[in-house]
Amino acid sequence: MSVLVCKDCGETVAARNQFEAEAECPECGAEEGSLVEQDAYDEAVREIACENCGFATDSAVVDDQTGKATTIDDPCPICGEALGPADRTRASRDLPEYKIVRAAAAKLRRAHGGGVPVDVDAIAAALGLTVVRGPFPHDGMLVDTTIEVPDAHHCVVQRFVIAHETGHFELRHTGDRHKIEPEANAFASELLVPAGALKDAVAEGLGVPELARRFGVSRQALVYALLAHKLIASVRRG
Repeated sequence: MSVLVCKDCGETVAARNQFEAEAECPECGAEEGSLVEQDAYDEAVREIACENCGFATDSAVVDDQTGKATTIDDPCPICGEALGPADRTRASRDLPEYKIVRAAAAKLRRAHGGGVPVDVDAIAAALGLTVVRGPFPHDGMLVDTTIEVPDAHHCVVQRFVIAHETGHFELRHTGDRHKIEPEANAFASELLVPAGALKDAVAEGLGVPELARRFGVSRQALVYALLAHKLIASVRRG
């Protein structure tokens, strides 16, 4: 006796004869052809995520601008790293806690007031951090209470570096970089591109270049924020 599985609902069915596979699914009623041998069934992964930068999406969602959906076989559209199943790549305790870190960034920003673009140097200084720009051989690093920022970076990239390293400090980060790096990215994104302000700006009809200039971030950082808040499809094209 073989086991069949429905491609539509995932229900397993014990096949008593070869004609079972030609019938409809007894669970969801899917028509002929929906039942396949369990060994040959490859369930499509829907919820996918990048462990490096925190990008997450549903592979069933088609992008309005490209007409395509991001799948597990594609590189991350933000950082280019590999994507994996969001619920299988790591144990839940090891997964980045995006909601918590974004809330921490929002709380920090509210405590120091100000509009956009956010004065990240002032926020870092208020926390007792010293920002030093110089010819450092790395992309940015928190050393005790000093944030080292490569001066070769564009000013908007320097701003993200400061926000990212401030996130590491504020969140007391230690341990697995696969958890803390995406969290610091999410922290920096919320600090520089507040969700509420971003929604208001998108509602004004601004395009990506105008939005990036308003918040003082790179195009990459702006797209990251739009994707995180599911606003990318609402942005004016061109």
